[in-house]
Amino acid sequence: MVAPNAPQPTPPRVALVCLALLALPGPLGALAAQVAPPGAEYAGLMHHGVNLSAIMTIFAPVSERIANEQCRQDSHVFLAELHKFTLWATQMFDASVKFPTGVLYGSTYDFGNFDECMQVQSQRNDINGKYCLARIRIFPGAASSAAASTSVPDMATLTATSVAPPTSTTPVLLDTLHNESAWRKIERIAEDPSKLRRDEVHWAFCIPSSCEAEDLTVHLEDALSVYTEQYGFSVQVNVEGDMCTINKGFNLTIGDIITLSVIFLFASIVSMCTGYDLLRQFRTFKWIELKSDVGHNVVISFSAVANIRKLLAHKKSPDGLDCIHGLKLISVFLIIMGHRLMFNLGSPLVNTEFIEGFYGRIDAMILLNGPIVVDTFFTISGFLVCYLLLQEFNRRNGKLSFIALYIHRYVRLTPVYMVVLGFYATVLAKIGSGPLWQRKVGVEVERCVASWWANILYINNYVNTDQLCMFQSWYITCDFHLFIISPPIIWLLWKKPRWGEISLAFVTVISVLVAFFVTYWGKLDALLLLYMKTLSDPIANNTFREMYIPTHTRASPYFIGMAAGYLRYLIKKNDTKMPKIGVWLGWVVALVLIEGTIFSAWVFYLPGREYNALLNAIYGAFHRITWSVGTSWLILAISTGNGAFMEPILTWRPIVPLSRLTYCAFLAHGGLQLYSVASSGNPFYGSVYNLVWFTCGDIVVSFLAALALSLMFESPILSLEKIFLKREGAKEQTGSSSDSSCCASEVTVDIVEQATASQCSANMARNWRQTNASGSAKP
Repeated sequence: MVAPNAPQPTPPRVALVCLALLALPGPLGALAAQVAPPGAEYAGLMHHGVNLSAIMTIFAPVSERIANEQCRQDSHVFLAELHKFTLWATQMFDASVKFPTGVLYGSTYDFGNFDECMQVQSQRNDINGKYCLARIRIFPGAASSAAASTSVPDMATLTATSVAPPTSTTPVLLDTLHNESAWRKIERIAEDPSKLRRDEVHWAFCIPSSCEAEDLTVHLEDALSVYTEQYGFSVQVNVEGDMCTINKGFNLTIGDIITLSVIFLFASIVSMCTGYDLLRQFRTFKWIELKSDVGHNVVISFSAVANIRKLLAHKKSPDGLDCIHGLKLISVFLIIMGHRLMFNLGSPLVNTEFIEGFYGRIDAMILLNGPIVVDTFFTISGFLVCYLLLQEFNRRNGKLSFIALYIHRYVRLTPVYMVVLGFYATVLAKIGSGPLWQRKVGVEVERCVASWWANILYINNYVNTDQLCMFQSWYITCDFHLFIISPPIIWLLWKKPRWGEISLAFVTVISVLVAFFVTYWGKLDALLLLYMKTLSDPIANNTFREMYIPTHTRASPYFIGMAAGYLRYLIKKNDTKMPKIGVWLGWVVALVLIEGTIFSAWVFYLPGREYNALLNAIYGAFHRITWSVGTSWLILAISTGNGAFMEPILTWRPIVPLSRLTYCAFLAHGGLQLYSVASSGNPFYGSVYNLVWFTCGDIVVSFLAALALSLMFESPILSLEKIFLKREGAKEQTGSSSDSSCCASEVTVDIVEQATASQCSANMARNWRQTNASGSAKP
């Protein structure tokens, strides 16, 4: 109730009283009775003998130990205005956390109201709101620790002495759990790598903008010291600079201007060239068509209409390789889902304890062993490079420039990659805000500024790995390295098959041994364990840097794919037919290998499992082999007509254009997901439904962004390469419909090399002869 001599509360005061009451059941209520002596400066609002104004004092850095005089002055002004219920001061108080709930369930983040804090502005006092997220670590005192250790016997002992089945709860166990100390649970969780600490909470405070992170740290240490002394425990307060945010507005740097200018320039060129392409279709505007074939083709290279036509074109592969479109698309969908899972689990959660329960479930390995899907792309890439290059060597009688292949590969991958890197390093930091924006996006931008050059040189998985820009970019680098290695081996397979087979077998064995010894000697995990602590920043994890991203530890699936491509080449060359019993046996073995690889990871998530270096090394070296062998059989069986019901699914025509956008979608999706988690004003609620829901949105937005990247940068630059490098069979064919059906696979830079000049140039030559014979060609 209000003190007798106090004026009757007005409606705004009633609202403020309700806000202040939120703190009463917690430690802040107890603290308030002690912090403010009778007659304190802001004492005026009382409730059951508790000075509510003293509670409010906790949210303003007024400690005498604060050296920042301006901060203390503004904080006193804030408290004085809050006592008057001034709007801006009430909003500042309202935006701060009062007391979190669900800490024992793992909800250790309370974000307050970020947007409300950013809107706080007092023009008269020149005070703006600054949002800070404080990390408070709680250490139990000796009495609490003793009570925790004696209140409940060891859980392993309880389980061992219980005669009841493991699935039941005995009365003794039930009574013990009901009387367990909360500190015991907190300490037990702190020792489990699969769980998040409960003794570390994160509270949001909205304070005057003149205060710095260290000012809030000092103030909270002093404010909480009274409470910790009374109840016999200690706290450690840490407020880092990147966890404080003020409303700075939108200030463009030189880098931002350059990036936006490049995007605007290409968008303008595409718009004008598309208009040219559309207008020239009408007889009235036929006069605008350029007389120079080269000039005309250059303009058409930037036409969105022409590039969409190429994107949608489809011609059935005579070798049955259309199934790869479906495999690539499904794999990139799963990768987007896996990265969404990683981003969400690495961010604050409301129901952490529910998520922690998944780590001991074998069915959860479908999600937790999701990173294995990346090896599908390595396998597909190795398969296509080997199979198509063997045919190219046949067509050219072995005369093929490896240097030209490498240059073409670099040109295909790099331009659009550079655009996305530039966006990461500049504009990305300016397009959003949120409680974790600086911690998530700010760190990513700093890494890109420091290491963008390593990405462009394709050495970022070996250089500055602790500053990796675009966490998914390691795959592109690995694939580029393996592409460089493959042509000499493939040439040997074509020229001297015996030596080629020995070489391929040798590099495959070496890749397996390297993965084994790197894991064994480094005492690394067999796979990237998707614990929430790891996913908050995977780049800081040793297994990620030393085992997950280096080329020498990821090469084996690529070489297995090359072996499958070589086998497919021999099947076609010798017109071999697989026996039915062999097909059935192959499918059984492949399914066992694929499912076994997924669910066997459960062993490494078992709670209480002791680390075994040999077991981890064996699994780390061979689980990628088993997965890629199963995937290789999938491609072989379907491409030879033994895919049963899977063939029409994977070769469905609408899949084809989407599969051509997978590289751009792969580049774009990470930034979109990063924006999502960094700008969220609330912790996430983890569930399978929400994961699927977020993933569907990620897929739609990622492919829309991929379409824009493809039409503005990727497809035009590829067409320009054909014109100016005068690739055989492609000269002066960029803008014609005669090449769109056969070379649509080259319209977009895919994650894997989808085609080489062999098939396209041959088909182009045939189409060129046909159009010459008919005396006309469609524009």
